[in-house]
Amino acid sequence: MSEARSPAREALAAGLPVALVAVLALAAWWLLSATVYAGKAYLFPGPQAVGAAVVENAATLGVATLITLKEASLGYLAAIVIGVLLAAVMSQSRLIERSLYPYAVLLQTVPVVAVAPLIVLWFGYNELSVVVISFVMALFPIVNNTLLGLRSTSRTLVELFALHNKSRVTGFWKLRLPSALPSIFAGLRISAGLSVIGAIVGEFIIGSGNTQGGLGVQIVFAQGRMYTALLFAEVIAATLLGFLFFLVVSVIGRLLLRHWHESAL
Repeated sequence: MSEARSPAREALAAGLPVALVAVLALAAWWLLSATVYAGKAYLFPGPQAVGAAVVENAATLGVATLITLKEASLGYLAAIVIGVLLAAVMSQSRLIERSLYPYAVLLQTVPVVAVAPLIVLWFGYNELSVVVISFVMALFPIVNNTLLGLRSTSRTLVELFALHNKSRVTGFWKLRLPSALPSIFAGLRISAGLSVIGAIVGEFIIGSGNTQGGLGVQIVFAQGRMYTALLFAEVIAATLLGFLFFLVVSVIGRLLLRHWHESAL
């Protein structure tokens, strides 16, 4: 029998391919900037120029990232609460599901970029509008996957609970909701990035570019100044923010599922 690997070795084995790809991507980035785009830093700056822009604008980037983090977090948390509650209500009745689900689908099919100006007019040129847009972007995957998970509970187990005269509330909390957790977290992982995208879109609409704006505001400002290196840095910061959301949700899901569900074993 082979010996069990230590957590440190498992972490190294999991992280090494990721680190290798990152190094290759960084090398390709530098090579393109030094050859194809040599002398054209305004179009495609190299890693050194982006790093210098980060150092030069560290304070502005930090404030902008924190603002976008707060807006995306509020929109994401609101989407989780309302999305799970809405799916739970719809799972209790086919009539309710047929009545409400089409409107949840509309949130996914209507272009948010087209609706965002209306949301800003309704809620004002402030952070609330950004939070609402982030919420709208993140809501549907949570509703859809949670409803799918709640509807996919084993019929045998449902009948077993009914045989033992368990109430509908008990069946929901002790059977349907735990069984739906893998689907719920799948929806949460999808919505993690969407909430950040929604916040950035909202900031595009409400901001004019200043040190108090989020990453979306600063991206517009950097674009207007043709400061491409800073623009790259802000896009990378927004990408890492979405990845952070995804990573946190994935870790929480793994902790909740690791001892009993096949997807985490």
